[in-house]
Amino acid sequence: MLNDFVAQLCVELEIDPVPKMNEAKFVPFRISDRLNVEIRDLNPGISLHAMICPCPKKRLEELFLRLSSANYLGQETAQNRIGLSSDEKSLTLSFGIPYVISYRTFRDTFEDFINFVLYWQEKVDQFEKQGNLL
Repeated sequence: MLNDFVAQLCVELEIDPVPKMNEAKFVPFRISDRLNVEIRDLNPGISLHAMICPCPKKRLEELFLRLSSANYLGQETAQNRIGLSSDEKSLTLSFGIPYVISYRTFRDTFEDFINFVLYWQEKVDQFEKQGNLL
């Protein structure tokens, strides 16, 4: 299912070559230099995972409190989850759908996910430059 969805998405977006599942069992989907999405087949369902940015060096506690608030009940993440990479050096965004979905749901979910990664990249950049995260 996942390979078919990725292939169809690549046709629509005119992306060639179509990314293939790697040895780690996810499809690495490169959007830009700053945005790569890992798509996993949960069979049924999918999961999406991307790095938002490296963790800022200053005022981490303030940032983490703000991100925890954003995560609370998915209020500012639309049920995506902001977290840390396993080495705790990067902020990440993750989303999972544990049931069978249509291609349209996959495409819409993928688009929404990318938009949330871009949104949080911008918010963290703002935090680093201006010192506040609205």
